[in-house]
Amino acid sequence: MSSPREILLADADVLIDYVGSDPSVLGLVSEHVGDLFVLAQILRTVRSLSARECKQHRIQVVEADTETLIEAGSRSGGALSFDDWLCFIICRDRCWTCVSNDRALLRECRKARIRVRRGLGLMVELVRTGNLAEARALHVALAIHRQNPHHINEHVIEAFRRALRD
Repeated sequence: MSSPREILLADADVLIDYVGSDPSVLGLVSEHVGDLFVLAQILRTVRSLSARECKQHRIQVVEADTETLIEAGSRSGGALSFDDWLCFIICRDRCWTCVSNDRALLRECRKARIRVRRGLGLMVELVRTGNLAEARALHVALAIHRQNPHHINEHVIEAFRRALRD
């Protein structure tokens, strides 16, 4: 009997990073790492990715229910945005893994004992399992760095290189 697949909920930043560099990596994540989801409310903010493209890359689109929307609205402000709270609440309530590069969201998730993954960490796993060439992973990571140097800075890229070597 096989173990259940990990369920991953990607935030907007991770989707934007991969769509702007190599969206086919998202399909590899869905195929080899875990079931990849995005909230419909968040997908609407990612102008570079359509529901049709999500289906093509095996990303499942789900709606947050009214109760979740109300809770996120009441908590938004401070370090987390409304969309961040949506991801947090869905992952908390459904025991899903939050995939983000946002430090504040990752910190809140860890405090609540919600499993987290960083966007580039998905490629490290794909390389380790032989489902993505190391050179391609590095090429994609550098493309993400160029388009998102705030979250994917030189330190993150160096840590990514080390993780690929380990």
